[in-house]
Amino acid sequence: MKKWAFCISLLFLGLIIMGYNYVEGNTKAQNLQNSIDTKFKYELSNVLGSLSMMMNDYTYRSVLSSVSNVASISELTSYEEQNDNLDISLYNLYISLREDKSKDKVLSRADELRDVFMVLVTDPASKEATDKLIQITDETFFKE
Repeated sequence: MKKWAFCISLLFLGLIIMGYNYVEGNTKAQNLQNSIDTKFKYELSNVLGSLSMMMNDYTYRSVLSSVSNVASISELTSYEEQNDNLDISLYNLYISLREDKSKDKVLSRADELRDVFMVLVTDPASKEATDKLIQITDETFFKE
């Protein structure tokens, strides 16, 4: 009888420890997700800031770097679950900015890009903004 009571107590203690670890793990995962989302929004604002400056070689490199950063972490954000084209549109923009054949065409539409990133900073899951990014990259890079 004492063996059974001991085993049940041990199982109950194990269950409590597992429950605590589960809650703790979920809290850490949520904190990590919040950190990724915050970093993503920060990088979006960097792109917007770079696009708001007078375009020269330095600001072009700043835009390219910021778009690269935001494209690389976009897939990890919670916003990607709401808008599946988010990572694709940002990566395509990065490619079109990186290539010489389309760089000037894309940069000539800096006002449109600025408007798109203004929307993305306030609503990173905006489907309209990602559709506009895809349209810009299609017209300037993927269709010649």
